[in-house]
Amino acid sequence: MRKKLIPITVFLLLWAGISTKVSPLVLPSPLRVFHTSLSLLQNNYNEILITLGRLGISLIFTYLIGMLLVLGIVSSKNLKIFIYPILLFMQSTPIISWILLALIWFDSKYIPIFIICINTIPILVLNIVSGMEGIDKKILEMASIYNISKKDCFFKIQLPSLIRYLLPATEIILGSSFKVIIMAEVISRVSGGIGNGLNIGWLNIETDTILGWTLIIYILSFLISKLILISLKNKFRRYL
Repeated sequence: MRKKLIPITVFLLLWAGISTKVSPLVLPSPLRVFHTSLSLLQNNYNEILITLGRLGISLIFTYLIGMLLVLGIVSSKNLKIFIYPILLFMQSTPIISWILLALIWFDSKYIPIFIICINTIPILVLNIVSGMEGIDKKILEMASIYNISKKDCFFKIQLPSLIRYLLPATEIILGSSFKVIIMAEVISRVSGGIGNGLNIGWLNIETDTILGWTLIIYILSFLISKLILISLKNKFRRYL
């Protein structure tokens, strides 16, 4: 714990020292940014809720579409041959390219949701399919020989393997989604949300507001990821 605190302390001291030598417009002090963050939390909780709502809707779509694609790929080799290159293309295309295309294709209110889905569906599907295909075929053959029901085969053989790949995929998705959706909000200039708050700070040249929102983004992203992952690991502990 102490080893982690040392670089943070050094960073804050350097930041505080530099902030005394330059204008607050360039770099406000850590204390001022902290107070701004508290003020933003108190007066702009609706903006936070809007972003969290968009994130929640996006992840629901991601897991619904993703699991349907997984089932299709696992059950059909032809579908896998067709979909796999598309997923790889989606995964390798820069996010900024998707955002710029979405600005042409959609109304701004749909852009953050679209961007999250296009960014996370490939991660989810490719990881889970990899896990399903990694199951030892001999075990499945043995289950068939001994007439183990499909239900028992799924819950005792396939599900544990799926969970082992689902949790890392979810960790990656949660780690990136919060930052990606806010970037989409900023660039699309959608009304409401943390991205809108960042845009207002930028337009008014309020460096402390931009840094204050940045601190809030980091804390929320960390807390949400940890809470969801801990609850999932506790729920599926017997499969890990």
